[in-house]
Amino acid sequence: MITTHPTGAALGVLMKARTINPLSRLFQRELATLLDKLELQRDKLSAVIIGFDADQGATSHELEHLMALTPAQAADCMHMLTAYNALLLRLENLGVPVIAALAGEVSGHALGLALACPHRIGLHDARLSLPQVQLGLAPVAGEIARTVRLAGVQAAMPLLLDGVVLNAMQAQQAGLLHAIAAGEAELAQLTANVQDTRASRQPWQARHYRLPGGALDSAPLRALLQAAPARLRERAGGPHPAAEAILCAMVEGLQVDFAHALHIESRYFCQTAINPALRKGVSPL
Repeated sequence: MITTHPTGAALGVLMKARTINPLSRLFQRELATLLDKLELQRDKLSAVIIGFDADQGATSHELEHLMALTPAQAADCMHMLTAYNALLLRLENLGVPVIAALAGEVSGHALGLALACPHRIGLHDARLSLPQVQLGLAPVAGEIARTVRLAGVQAAMPLLLDGVVLNAMQAQQAGLLHAIAAGEAELAQLTANVQDTRASRQPWQARHYRLPGGALDSAPLRALLQAAPARLRERAGGPHPAAEAILCAMVEGLQVDFAHALHIESRYFCQTAINPALRKGVSPL
């Protein structure tokens, strides 16, 4: 699932996108083993460069991971997500530049892990998406909290509430990519530039961070959010539990610190995942 290879003073990591699953104990063990290795070697590393191997059909795997979830497993679901979020926080705060190198389709949990990398560089063919809403599910493991803090509420809405696919240029404009490379040679140069800076921090970790697109209490966002529930129902022709849960997680998560935002996101995910009635009529992509 996870392989590593030296790249000069940096370490390259390749992950099979389909195996990235917050609710998989096997994947969590592999990721924990990788993090143990990185933490032991961080004084010798100039950077960690993470890539994703996306196989055919990876965009529909979210539902496969959830077919066995029942209401009785809600507590275990929350426990698993707490453990997975802790792993992503270790990656996010490794202390050396962690760079996600994105190419082709990067979807769902793979994008969620990429967003935990403080630096994200895409090849020109990169296409980013969080399609869970189309499966009747809320994204999880920081996919909501990080997207909103990187892009702002309005720019995050199409990705989170509609499951749209962003091309590399759109993703950069939304704040999800730092740079776009025309090819492998330029990608290598851009990652080398990041290694030279030795900076490794997410924007919201800065002291004077401001939410892109304006704060929640700004007049334009207040108007947008007041109208959003009715618009969701109008587009769906009735209730849309997953989109409504995501909207709540977006707004509530911005009113607390990042750790509590992750907990709120997990609760809304479990709410949609353990109740098959909320997914009635929704088919995998």
